[in-house]
Amino acid sequence: MSKLFMFYLKKKETLNSLLDVANKSEEERFRETVKAVSERLGEERARESGLRIRGDLAYIPKHGNAIVVGDLHGDLNSLERILRKTNFVERVDKGEKLMLVFLGDYIDRGPKQLEVLNMVLGMKRNFPENVVVLRGNHEVTPLSQSFSGEESFLNKLVGRYGYDGVNIYRGLELLFDRLPLAAKTENGILFVHGGVSEKVKGEASLIYALELREDLTWSDPRNISGVAPNVERGVGVYFGKDVLEEVLKSVKCNVLIRAHEPVKDSGEMFDGKLLTVFSSGMYKNYDKDYRVGYGYVSLEREVENVKGILQPL
Repeated sequence: MSKLFMFYLKKKETLNSLLDVANKSEEERFRETVKAVSERLGEERARESGLRIRGDLAYIPKHGNAIVVGDLHGDLNSLERILRKTNFVERVDKGEKLMLVFLGDYIDRGPKQLEVLNMVLGMKRNFPENVVVLRGNHEVTPLSQSFSGEESFLNKLVGRYGYDGVNIYRGLELLFDRLPLAAKTENGILFVHGGVSEKVKGEASLIYALELREDLTWSDPRNISGVAPNVERGVGVYFGKDVLEEVLKSVKCNVLIRAHEPVKDSGEMFDGKLLTVFSSGMYKNYDKDYRVGYGYVSLEREVENVKGILQPL
């Protein structure tokens, strides 16, 4: 019996059991999960229908509703609250059509980076048809380029597993390289971690997106015309409403849902064509005014505006 077949025969897990596995982050189990999800992503690249990946673009089928999770940065508490509030595991186990879309940045900064990544990958492993995992600007390879210092994921990895962490590191490099940079639905939604630029000219740009990786994972929307250098980050661009409208038209979508930066208001911009979702509560240590939340949106009826999608946590 193949490993891929056994992938589908795993016993049903509860949310509590998945959290228990994530909190323990046992080395062998972690390595197995990384490998299993990598294999699953490879299988999705060979598909012609359903949940599938072409190049750097994932295609999400009409599948009921979607829960959208923004940056987590090692905040397991917020992820647990989202999963409990939405009853994702229980609803999927009962056969409900429900997707869970992660927008990237699972690691670096927070206290439970290993646990969060373990949980995200565990969700994909146990609910492969219902979970989409995008790549953020922190899921880069080599990992040392994403973030450095005591709170970096690489430091946490070596601190927990010592030299054995090198083997996990190598597996994660392959896994991160297989994560899509964008996802598209059949009802008009484009998902990315950061943003877009004027270089996105049609769906093929997102499929073959090697030259757009920084723009898709690092860029931010601003009230400008056209694009401008992203001086705050030193990489990516600032993009205006006019650029977004052209991009959405070219990829046959109506709205963009992204993460990447905390917001203090509704997260809506550009007359309801863009929504920012930020799910980590870690930043409240520095600024209590920003909003922590998740998205909840239909995947069946046409989405023309992001109003009402963001849910407070």
